[in-house]
Amino acid sequence: MEINKDNLNKKRLGRGLGSLLSGPATEATEDTFVAAPIAPPQSAKAAANVESQVPPESRVWTIAIDKLVPGVYQPRKNFEKESLAELASSIKENGIIQPITVRKRKEGGFEILAGERRWRAAQMAGLHEVPAIIKTLTDREALQVALIENIQREDLDPIEEAESYQRLIQEFALSQQEAAEKVGKERSSVANALRLLSLPSEIREMLTAKQISVGHAKAILSLTDKARQIGLAKKVSENGMSVRSLENEIKGLQKPTADKVETDNATALTKVDLAGKLAAELADQLQKALGTKVEITYKKGKGQVQVHFYSDDQLTQIYEKLKD
Repeated sequence: MEINKDNLNKKRLGRGLGSLLSGPATEATEDTFVAAPIAPPQSAKAAANVESQVPPESRVWTIAIDKLVPGVYQPRKNFEKESLAELASSIKENGIIQPITVRKRKEGGFEILAGERRWRAAQMAGLHEVPAIIKTLTDREALQVALIENIQREDLDPIEEAESYQRLIQEFALSQQEAAEKVGKERSSVANALRLLSLPSEIREMLTAKQISVGHAKAILSLTDKARQIGLAKKVSENGMSVRSLENEIKGLQKPTADKVETDNATALTKVDLAGKLAAELADQLQKALGTKVEITYKKGKGQVQVHFYSDDQLTQIYEKLKD
């Protein structure tokens, strides 16, 4: 396939997901897999006619299940046993409807690009082979397929989804808007998802485990104190607090300090001082925009703005937001 370099530069990610998933297939070896027939042939001649009508890039092959390995770019970290069991039951009854997308490995066998859940469920169902489409993709193209396909399927947990957006942005030097367009989402959805990564690891784990909802997490992000964030998240997890109740509790916590900005060994900023008031408002706006703790110290017309981050990934996220 010939790729126009000008278009490649404009799109930055190169081929779109559709073209990647329908790109040229690799050559097949008969000892590993065989082509799956499109329809029951009436004769050898009819079978040949059917196969000749299927373009190589769309041909479905039957591959031994033990020849497949999980993709190195798989963004999904959690495979729920109950969900897999349900899928395995469906596969037992109906087979695999949508073929798995794979590419050849230098070491032998095939790497799964899209469809690892189907592969895992097929093993649970006792299948020995699965239908697959074989693609020839570079590492960057394989990463693009893995990230975008999983995001678009909308069955990643909130943290996996946020990490997928972050990796898409970092690996391909995209803005949030460009990343949103690639996966068919609104920019605000991508931005809100990325904010979740600024939460303490304890809260991210609760979100992944479905002990709290995304709504709870967004409410908790309005606080800047890490200990308070964790305390409220645990309270939600243990007591089953609604999002509205949580928001009301947070408002109560913020009232006594609504006109102050956290300082470190410096004069507290209050509404009494106009400059202090402006600094307080600026800190609040920065915290909301960057999704992390921001401190402004002010004294006699001078001061500092401190933006806190807790990991390399979060620093990159802050950089992307400032760049936008």
